[in-house]
Amino acid sequence: MKCLDCGLEMEEGIVIAYSLAFGVWNEFISKKEAEKKGFKAMFRKTITIPLKMEEQKAWHCPNCKKVLMWVDSKE
Repeated sequence: MKCLDCGLEMEEGIVIAYSLAFGVWNEFISKKEAEKKGFKAMFRKTITIPLKMEEQKAWHCPNCKKVLMWVDSKE
């Protein structure tokens, strides 16, 4: 998918919500990073997103640092 701002190809991945006693945050993990296993998986490159949601499909533009999420509505 092309970035809506700059036209560069975006990385496809997912956004995962994490919740701890002191807060909630979301991280984007590209498909390439999600495939890492074992020791390398401990050093995955992630992008933090300040939203409160469950796991969602998303794309990240490495050029303008934006994340586009595809979120289903509950209507």
